Formats: sequence, structure tokens, C-alpha cells
Amino acid sequence: MTSGGDDMRLIAGRYQLGDRLGRGGMGTVWRAYDQMLAREVAAKELHVASDHHEHHRRLRRAQREARTVARLRHPHVVGVHDLVEHDDRLWIVMELIDGPSLARRIADSGPLPPRHAAALGLQLLGALEAVHAAGALHRDIKPANILLRGDGSAVLTDFGIAALEDDESLTTTGELLGSIGYMAPERLTAEEVGPPSDLWSLGATLSAVASGVPPFQRPTGAAALHAVTFADPVIPERVGPLRPIVLALLNKSPAQRPSAATLRTALQRVADGADDPGPLPPAAPTEPVRAPGPAPTPGGDADTSAYLADTPTMTAPPTASAASTAGAPHTATGTPTLDRDPTLISSPARTPDLDREPTLVAPAGPPPPRPRGRARTWWWTVGVTLAVAGLATALFFTFGPPSGSDSDDDAAPQPATSTTKVTVDATRGWQSATTTPVRKGDKVSVRYTSGTWTVDAANLPLVGPVGHTRVDDEALRFAWTDCKVNSDVPFGALLGRYPGNPRNPHTVGRAWHFQATRPGALQLRINDGEGCLHDNRGAITVTVQITH
Repeated sequence: MTSGGDDMRLIAGRYQLGDRLGRGGMGTVWRAYDQMLAREVAAKELHVASDHHEHHRRLRRAQREARTVARLRHPHVVGVHDLVEHDDRLWIVMELIDGPSLARRIADSGPLPPRHAAALGLQLLGALEAVHAAGALHRDIKPANILLRGDGSAVLTDFGIAALEDDESLTTTGELLGSIGYMAPERLTAEEVGPPSDLWSLGATLSAVASGVPPFQRPTGAAALHAVTFADPVIPERVGPLRPIVLALLNKSPAQRPSAATLRTALQRVADGADDPGPLPPAAPTEPVRAPGPAPTPGGDADTSAYLADTPTMTAPPTASAASTAGAPHTATGTPTLDRDPTLISSPARTPDLDREPTLVAPAGPPPPRPRGRARTWWWTVGVTLAVAGLATALFFTFGPPSGSDSDDDAAPQPATSTTKVTVDATRGWQSATTTPVRKGDKVSVRYTSGTWTVDAANLPLVGPVGHTRVDDEALRFAWTDCKVNSDVPFGALLGRYPGNPRNPHTVGRAWHFQATRPGALQLRINDGEGCLHDNRGAITVTVQITH
């Protein structure tokens, strides 16, 4: 998905806009040229709502973001140069990191070795300490929001949902922003949030980049929310010596997570090649926040880049893909393929705009006193349980109860049935789903089995057969006309077609059943047009059953 139509604009008489680098719920990021200082920068155009109150709230959030990042001086935090207003919109001018996101790096080259992941973890830990010392929280740490410089070092970006600890008046009751699989459980249960919440997200990120699988990956928002709040993380064996670190950081209780100092020592050991990160005791309750400073890395940043020397940095063409679930990264490339959980944006004023998956909305009204955290947790538990129960009921009525294997009439003739597993690639158009033509009268069943894909590998997460969430789909509205095969369903939905079917192309989703009215070939594809497949990633596996 490429941009067009708005290039060559001059912002504030100084910044010449170029290619669109990304677009999401918080804003659109452009490559720009600073005519005064003769340098390339990234210009983030803030998305604002039409009503005055929402407009004012978003402007304040952007100003807060810019102030928070601008006062930081750290090699692993993106630099903010300027904050300007133009055409009644706010623009944040930032350092241009012309490299891939960590998510894109994993999607292109696979998971990182534990030592490599630990080296990057040290850099990110230093960045977080600087953020926390400035009195802020990042709140959206995930592979898609971490960019890689040319030397392979990490840069923490996208402070679009960071909240200053000392400015509670800017907190909107009932609103949760971020990617569920990387959100600490206390954020989902309205309990106290602090630096340990960012360390939780760092732990989830380390596990994802070292294994290729987020520790709380689930097919729906409700299931992911329940997993973060109640379930144990799934940590593959290839995480190796990082496993104790990840487990300690993903403790459900913030008080039981290790301190930044303990975490640094453990990551340093793994980065140096140790098989054991050492002890990881809980942080002392009164431990102060450390002063900002660069993250110690094995031998410094120069040595860290040596860790990454065998991993080439991927660079995108000038017209990069556009869209993000929680603010676009400031880079020409970036693939949040590890940001696979749906993004939850829960707000009482905008409930109808939430994504299509089951979504929990926090109650409106003033926030309760802290001692009522357990009561709020109880209500969230009830809500999650009802959501999961509703999902199970829907599956029951869609697929029916389990069928028995016994037959009352052993002598009755049995129809001939063939079952085949088929992989549908996101980078191709219509693909044959059967090795032989379907005959007239055959009963055909297509059921989703496994796999994920995305229509915008630079910015959108991997999703299942029902396609991208409503929020992500809206972020690509500019491409609906040119790229959607079926305009009635989201990008990324699984589609099928068969000769004579009155609803071609049919939305398969998780299952599709029909009886053939004529001979023909069954075909499947992703909901993305022929000329828009270049930035897709992933594949879906389905089971096709044909009964003659």
C-alpha cells in the first residue's frame, strides 16, 4: 500500500514533505527535508478528531509526547527536533531512522540468537531507564516500535501513548491503548501502573524476538486479554538462557519483577555468552529510579554492532507501506509481524469504532480509588469470562457439537470423502485449493486450520482468516478502492470462489460450506488486490473436505 497525492507540501515554511512512511491511529509519518538545516527528518502529522474536545485532547497528547521525548538525550531513544502547527494540525519533527523495525528484521531473517537479543535488550533497558527518570512511561513497547540503525543498534520510538506520571489530568477514564499481547496485566485490570509495566513489555518483546512467537499470542482480542491477565506465557525452547529473564519479567505481580539493575546484570551475562543469567530476585519496594544514561552493552555500542554484523539491515524503497495499529514507526521500513495480537482501543465515546473481534470496554466515570483494584479486577474477570463464553457459543453454533464415530446402521453405504490441507500464500492471488476438479453435487467444506498473514508487512500485525481489525482496516481506507477484492470485508480476510456460486468472491473466514451446482475448481486467496501483494507476508493453512 503506497501513498500519494500529498507529497511536496511545505510545512511551517521549512519542512518539505516526501514519501509517506507509515500511518496509524495516532498519526501519519512522512519523510521530510528540513530546508533550514539541510537534513532529512521524519515528520509525524497528528490525526485529530472533528469534535473540539477530542481535537484538544489529542493535541495535548502530542505535545506531551514531544516534550517527553525532546528532553531525553539517549542514543537509544529517537530524537525530537521540533513541534509545529500547520493547517490546524500538529506536527512532530523527529530524527529519521532510515532502517527497519525489529519486527521487520525478524520477519525477514527469523528470530535472533539469545546473545543478540540480550545485547539489544541492554540498549532498550537503558532507553527505558532514561524515559522513567524523566517521569514518563512508554506504554507501547513492542518489536514494531523498535527501529534498527545502520550499525544494528536499537532505537525506541513511538511515544504516542506515553503518559507523564505527574499529569493525571491527561488520563482518560476507561481508555486503554496499546497492543494487548505486550501490555502488562495491571494495565488491563485498572491497577497501579509504573516502570515495572514497561519492563513486562520488554520481557514479552525479548521472548518474541528470540523465538519468533509472542508469548501471549491468541486468535482474538478477548482471548489475548484473558491470556495476559491469567495464563502462563508460552516461551519456546529456542529462547535459551533468556528464559529465566523472560519468566521473571512476565510475573503477574509488578512487585515480583526484578529491578532494572538486576535485569542489566542478567542481560549482560547472556550477552557475554553465559548459559545462566544468574539470580533474578524481586525489586526492593523502595528502590529509586536510576538516572538516565546509555545502556551498557557488551564492549559498548561499537562491540554491540559487532554482534549484529552478520545481520544485514534491510532497507525499503522510497515508497514504503503505510499503516500501524498504534502510531506509525518513523522509518521507511518496519514490519510488526511480531505484533500479532489485535490492538485494543477501548473508549466509551468511540465504542462503535472498535475492532471486530470481541472487545472489552472499561466502564465510564471517574476512576475508583486504588484500594478498589481487586473489585475492578473481579469485574474484568467476569467480562473476560463472558466474552470467551460468547466466543465458544458462536463456535458451537457455527460448527455444531462434536460428532460421534458410531453408526446405527453399519450396512448403510458411506459417501466417498477426501480431505486435503492447503496453504494459501498472502503474496499470491487466486490459488487452486484442490488437486482435482470438484464435481456437480459434491459437498465442499473449507475450514481454517492454522497460520497468519498480513496485507501490510511494514506496519500491520499478522492476523488470522477473518482479516485485520476494524481499526487497522480503517487505517488503510485510502487503498480500499484500488486494493480490496471484496469491499465488504476487511483486508486480510480469507476469500473463496467457485463457478456458479452466487456470492463470488465468498468470505470464507474460519469456515465455508457449499454444494457444487456444476463442475469446477475451488480457489482461495487473501482479500488484497493483484497490484497490492508486494508488501504482504505469511500464509494460511486450511482443510478442504470434499464429499462425493
